[in-house]
Amino acid sequence: MMKLNVWGGAGEHGRSAYLLSGDRTHILMDCGVKKEGAGEYPLIEPELVSTLDAVLLSHAHEDHSVAIPLLYKMGYQGEVWTTRETREQLDTYFRAWRSNMERAGYDLPYEETDEKSIRYRYLEDEAKSGIWFEMVPGLHVLWGRSGHLAGSVWFALEMEGKRIFYSGDYTSESMLLQEDCAAEALKLASLFRGRERRSSRINNSQLSQGMAVSDGIQLAGESLTELAMATGNSRISEISLTSSLTKRCMDQVMDLAIVDAAYGTDRDTQAEKLEQLDHAIRQTIARGGKVLLPMPSVGRGQEIILWAQERYPGVPMIVEQGLVDGMKQLLRVPYWLREKETYLKGPLTYTIGQFLDGQSWHLPKNWEDRERLLNQHAASLWFIPDGMMQSSLARWYYSQLAESCENLILLTGHAAVGTFAQKLAQNPAEYGVCEVQKVRYKVHQGWLDVERMLQRVPARHTVLVHADKAETDRLRENLLRNSPSPEAEVYSLSPGDELYV
Repeated sequence: MMKLNVWGGAGEHGRSAYLLSGDRTHILMDCGVKKEGAGEYPLIEPELVSTLDAVLLSHAHEDHSVAIPLLYKMGYQGEVWTTRETREQLDTYFRAWRSNMERAGYDLPYEETDEKSIRYRYLEDEAKSGIWFEMVPGLHVLWGRSGHLAGSVWFALEMEGKRIFYSGDYTSESMLLQEDCAAEALKLASLFRGRERRSSRINNSQLSQGMAVSDGIQLAGESLTELAMATGNSRISEISLTSSLTKRCMDQVMDLAIVDAAYGTDRDTQAEKLEQLDHAIRQTIARGGKVLLPMPSVGRGQEIILWAQERYPGVPMIVEQGLVDGMKQLLRVPYWLREKETYLKGPLTYTIGQFLDGQSWHLPKNWEDRERLLNQHAASLWFIPDGMMQSSLARWYYSQLAESCENLILLTGHAAVGTFAQKLAQNPAEYGVCEVQKVRYKVHQGWLDVERMLQRVPARHTVLVHADKAETDRLRENLLRNSPSPEAEVYSLSPGDELYV
């Protein structure tokens, strides 16, 4: 028997923290904060912290990472397993959270020394994506890219006879970031594992019978290369699994899946979201207005900037330094970028490099420069860091645009309760006369994405996470209504809930 304790993240947006407890092994997946008021931290049970064998971190965003120092303050002595790119980003997120709390007059529940106490281990040092390895005695782990953020991953676990899948924050529709299909990675890993365990060798004749030249499903490249070396078949790096081989020997149902469902019953595809963004922007440009696009420093901002650069070649575009730094970061980590199948034209490293040459956009150097650019350009696009619009820079930009109904504030992501972005979205007329719209760019999964994941990574128990309880309830009802597997259980849980599997 295994128990899942929801310390946060199910039935809400934020403070993701999921404790898995077996008879011998205790694992925590993520430990973030909910960005409201003084911050809502996971419902950590202090007496259990010392029993943790490992902490797995899916990515650097605050709602998955910022409460990790609290574990060390409570006595955790173990390691945090994540990617090197996530580790590179964490100090920035910890520092930003500390600054935000100090600016708002709130105290953190841990010290800076607790941040420095964190001991990191890197997934890439133990195994490439798509290959099982033993993380700690009794716990085997396989990981893959999740497409949400550079460095972000999903996990598959085996412990005490149970198989668990944790999607982390996941999207297959990023224009820039590569995701590894969990279903295909798990199937391929089963083949490779067979070779690893010496139970049966896969020879070229078996491969030719069970596999075919790629039929459009992208698999984890390194795992394929490893398998090619093991079997002597050089063509395996170009193959994907046929349905006959899949059904014959590789479909293994998970005991538990914890699945990102942040967009609830939203059925739109990324292409449809981009059409909505395009419509809002073109309407504003046509009337001579400015479009303010507040974005997180790293993530969807870079995608929308590059998309806009191609979409509106004659429209002046102003990009603040924080988002430029995020673009430079992507260029340093090409492993996390897509190689093909993107809305953008040409190789991504080339596209990003061309953007950074800076010949088709403006980088404000100081406040005087910002005012000059605002006066110089009428119809124009303004990209600023801080998707929640809490910073003094975001508030200043809003004050410059708020008094003209020609202008548009275009919100493209989650706005936490109490933030200025959320207040604007709810009651824009209270703060100014400019238009405010919200068009959610996809960096998480909606209804159709979740449905697809449940079909491809079937589980006896599936927990939907990352959206508020009412929306999760509605999604669960719709999924069950159309479920091809009535015996599968789908749950809408809340912080503090337990589930036995």
